[in-house]
Amino acid sequence: MKDKVISHFKILEKLGEGGMGVVYKAHDTKLNRTVALKFLPASITANETDKARFLQEAQAAAALNHTNVCTIHEIREHEDQQFIVMEYVEGLTLSEKIKSGPLELKTVIDYAMQIGEGLKAAHAKGIVHRDIKSSNIMVTESNQIKVMDFGLAKLRGSTKLTKTTSTIGTLAYMSPEHLQNKNIDARTDIFSFGVVLYEMLTGELPFKGDYDSALMYSIVNDEPEPVSKFRSDLSSEFMHIMNKVLEKDPEDRYQSVNEMVVDLKRVKRDTNKVLKRSMPSSPKVEVAAQQSLDKAKVKKPKRWVLPVAIVSAVILMIFIVVILKPSSENLTPPMKIVPFTSLPGYERMPTFSPDGNQIAFVWSGEKGNNPDIYVKQIGTAEPDKLTEHSGNAIIPSWSPDGRLIAFGRFYGNELGLYTISVRGGIESKLPIVVNPNLFAGFSGNISWSRDSKSVIFPYRDRFNEPFRLIALNVETHEADTLTYPPTNTIGDLLSAISPDGKTLAFVRATTLIQAADIYVKQYSNGDVKRLTYDNAGIYGLTWTRDGRKIVFHSHRSGNVNLWRISAKGGTSELLAGFGQNAYHPVIAPQGQYLAFVQFNYQRNIHQIELAKTGDKSDSQSILIASTQEDGSGVFSPDGEKIAFGSTRSGSPEIWICDKHGKNERQLTFFGGAQSGSPFWSPSGEEIAFDHVEDGNRDIYVVSAQGGMAQRITTEVSDDGIPRWSKDGEWIYFRSNYNKDRQIWKIPRNGGKAIQVTQNGGFAAFESSDGKWLYYSRPNKDSIWKMPTQGGEETVVINHSVHYRNWVLKEEGIYYMNYIDPDYNIEFFNLKTNEITIIAENLETLNMYLDVSPDRRSIIFTQFTEGGSDIMLVENFR
Repeated sequence: MKDKVISHFKILEKLGEGGMGVVYKAHDTKLNRTVALKFLPASITANETDKARFLQEAQAAAALNHTNVCTIHEIREHEDQQFIVMEYVEGLTLSEKIKSGPLELKTVIDYAMQIGEGLKAAHAKGIVHRDIKSSNIMVTESNQIKVMDFGLAKLRGSTKLTKTTSTIGTLAYMSPEHLQNKNIDARTDIFSFGVVLYEMLTGELPFKGDYDSALMYSIVNDEPEPVSKFRSDLSSEFMHIMNKVLEKDPEDRYQSVNEMVVDLKRVKRDTNKVLKRSMPSSPKVEVAAQQSLDKAKVKKPKRWVLPVAIVSAVILMIFIVVILKPSSENLTPPMKIVPFTSLPGYERMPTFSPDGNQIAFVWSGEKGNNPDIYVKQIGTAEPDKLTEHSGNAIIPSWSPDGRLIAFGRFYGNELGLYTISVRGGIESKLPIVVNPNLFAGFSGNISWSRDSKSVIFPYRDRFNEPFRLIALNVETHEADTLTYPPTNTIGDLLSAISPDGKTLAFVRATTLIQAADIYVKQYSNGDVKRLTYDNAGIYGLTWTRDGRKIVFHSHRSGNVNLWRISAKGGTSELLAGFGQNAYHPVIAPQGQYLAFVQFNYQRNIHQIELAKTGDKSDSQSILIASTQEDGSGVFSPDGEKIAFGSTRSGSPEIWICDKHGKNERQLTFFGGAQSGSPFWSPSGEEIAFDHVEDGNRDIYVVSAQGGMAQRITTEVSDDGIPRWSKDGEWIYFRSNYNKDRQIWKIPRNGGKAIQVTQNGGFAAFESSDGKWLYYSRPNKDSIWKMPTQGGEETVVINHSVHYRNWVLKEEGIYYMNYIDPDYNIEFFNLKTNEITIIAENLETLNMYLDVSPDRRSIIFTQFTEGGSDIMLVENFR
């Protein structure tokens, strides 16, 4: 390229090359100046959409005019390749300067303030850099800082520059939220700035790892070595800056660069004061000080000093004893968590009586029969059975006047709503009997209006409509619609009325139940206000007694726990001390009690070893287990590794281990809602999986060696259960993009998805020869097939197959017979149509079946039931 002329730029020399392009020094023959030309990779502008996005961002960056930002002169194109014409900065990168060791504190503060000023100017125009690192910061001979590469920034609030998966930003400098593919803003630059600051002070990076996934884990989970370990000249204020700038949660970090610059200025000022104080004082000052001291020594105390001192001491003692002594009446008793129930099986769905002295709940009895409603007084041992029916009772709710308990009941193919007196007796059936698909059931609840006249519940008229909240008068049977959710959502599920009866709080889910937020509105009318913006699963919400806050259970920010938020909105507060298995919170209308359900169960990956294909085996053992949940195991094509989902790091992530269940390694580091359904590519080099982000479940791909996950699907739909085509060019997946769940396929690198099935689809496998697609249908117990090129859909197995629990191999289909009460694993031979029982009497319904390539091992997820108890929090506030 040397001496080559491009437009009116003559190339002088190559300055460097990196992941985001090649940089040349050039002479602008038109304006007679030296410039730098940065030629970008073709992937940045792979299509017209990407090109338009890039130009939009580069044009915004070109509008930046600041002494600490490298100026962009123009954006041009040469032979279909985009390049940026920018200011030529002569000097060293900050990375090069750090190679010789940590910088002096005065220099660090000076550089940091200049970097901060440059970022402040960019952020003020809505531009987020996304790639702050020491090699992107130039230092001139006069020690002026220039922040480079703003042309590759991301406009805040605009569409992302490239696919969400583009690794723009060197890994070691990325913020946790950037690594986790969450929405990023100016605070991600602040974290990266903190990494650079740490690097200037220590000569090292704060987070380390031998490979990408280890480094990502460190950034998301580990705390760096304290800077004080490397140097002793840092004030406590500077240590505060370091701690705050590297906070994992953006909410705990500096909220703007300006805040950080202000703190840096204060540290600089104080540092200068220390330097001045440390200078030797003049002899005259020392003499004067000594003379003053000598005079003080010869002064005699005045006679009134001693009596005053005694009186003062007595007054002080009285103040300490009388005023400051803790009063037993003012002591706030500590919160205490005690079991309310410890019965065998599952006790669930608690609801308080209005006086707060009793709790109604659902329990299957000591023999584990059908669930009924029970009532138990706080402080007593035995519960009283309120209902007696062969159906399954759910979601009881105590009326505010204390007379009735409303509840739902599944019976046959119907779900009915009932009320019953708290003293028992004859149930009153409300005039609404629905298909369970039209009522949210376990995902919803029943609440009462404050006047005890109406019950509120989620309902829809047709399957493809969103759930809306209905208020049904229990006497007149008149129904009013309270909420009107958008048509492209699942709808409104849980509800709770404020203590004064004026405000309705409710949970609205987007494209899946695990992606929801809390909203409030006036009960009778009024606008809807959104309180949370996490798009996370919410399983229970309740008002505090004063009506100022709402307590709820959710898995936001990677924590499955109880949270609290102001009824006016704001930041959700984690309620510590309840553990990660605290579900369905409810606060007593009177008294100081909170009740919640604590589940006790394990989910592990089990293994059955077979002598040969189709053989029966009773040998079952646990292969992969931890104190958290492990499941969705699937063998690699060579049978040497297993990919699986696990919450052992604190959030649902994708892991791999060897075929013996050892040498586990974490691959993804989202730290958020849900990742699962892993599936190996035919080459064994990549793993496709589904992940929930921003209220959307999408298909992602990650290298089996670790690294950044790549998002493949981008539509606003629930896309899950990915399966590779045999040539590795396509990924099949289940989607509700057109309302009904169908099988779709999308190119490996993303692009336009194509609908494959027309009559419903849930999980699919391509045949070994690539000619047929076998698939299940949602909520159906059958397996179907169709040509991969399109054609007639024909049934293969028409009974007993759980639509999620099966796997296709060349010789046949292994599946879980969920109709048989013994939960057998069976094998359907595709050549003979014969069925063989592989394993029987598995005790519980198992999920996510897979078979090793040599057909000697079957792995599946098994739930080890431990039941659930209702816990009571005394003195909750």
